Formats: sequence, structure tokens, C-alpha cells
Amino acid sequence: MNTQVVRPAGAGHETLWVLLAAACVLAVAAALIGARAQPLATAALSSHQVDARTQLNAAEQGVHADLLVAADEIAALAAADGAPPDVQRLREMDLPPFAVGMGATARGGHEWRVVTRGHDVAYVGRSATPEVAASLLLRLPAQVKAAEHGHDDAVGIWVQREGAPSWPERLDDAALARQGWREVVVRYDAGVTRKDATH
Repeated sequence: MNTQVVRPAGAGHETLWVLLAAACVLAVAAALIGARAQPLATAALSSHQVDARTQLNAAEQGVHADLLVAADEIAALAAADGAPPDVQRLREMDLPPFAVGMGATARGGHEWRVVTRGHDVAYVGRSATPEVAASLLLRLPAQVKAAEHGHDDAVGIWVQREGAPSWPERLDDAALARQGWREVVVRYDAGVTRKDATH
């Protein structure tokens, strides 16, 4: 009777081949990702602009956010009444940042006024404590006149840090820039969203 001994196959070779295959897959994937990656595109700022995310402090970002929300409410009131609401009405509605209270004081204690120049209307908040938050301005087209003339201007928010806080003499971009105001923009880049346009 012949006895044949069959030794079990070692798993060393199979493990080596599996590890090599996995390494190859990872190398190919890394090469493809590297080849397809695009550099983060960041919209360039003009000399009269500041970035809302990186160049405003926390208090200013809070007022900026409130103004963006308030712009819609102001536009609705202006469309219903045929004229933009005054600051007193916005205070009575307890609409930030026009509402008076501890929160407003902690974010600069702005004194708000409505300024009208031609077709433009602005709500200007002159800061009582510029070291906490700069003066801010919400500019929007006069709703009734804009509708009559077919205008579709975007809402603009501006900040003033240079010099003593002042009320603007004119509301066009060039005049505001000359008076030390800087337009607040939100730059969208690949790190935030797929949009890469400046808004």
C-alpha cells in the first residue's frame, strides 16, 4: 500500500498577490484623482470690496446676515405701501438689526436712518462703537420707481471702517467708494460650494 502525503498549500503567495492588487488599485485611483483635480478657484476682489466670510468680524457678520433677511421684508413692505418703510416702523416690527435691545448694543449699537438718492434707497447704520462693529449700509432700489422703469438692481451691503462714521452723500458705487465705504461680497469657491461666481 502506497501512502502519499499532500501538504497544504501556503497562503503566503495568495496574500502577497492580493496586497499587490490592492496597491495597484489605490495607485491608479490616486493618479486619476490627481489628474482630474482642479485648483480652488477664488473670485478676485476689487479694491472697493471686502469678503463677508473672511474680512468681517463676528458682530459685523451678524448685522450683515440680518440685513440680507431684512431686505426681503423691506421690499415687501415697500411694494405694499408704495414707499419704503421708515426705521421707526421696522423697530416696531422688532426686525433685526433695526430693533433696539441688548443684542443691538452688543453688535455696535448702530443708529439707523433711511437715505434716498434718486432711485436708490439705503438704510444706513452708523456705528456707536466702531471697535465692535463698523458702520453698515443696506442699499436697495426704490421698489415703486424701479418697477416703473424696469430696473432689477440687486441689494447691496456696504461697510465703512475708514475715518469717522458718516452718512453717505450719494449712493452709487463710485461715490460710496470715495467716501470710504466698501461693498460686502460673498465669494463662492470650491471650498464652499460648486459655484465660483462672486455674489
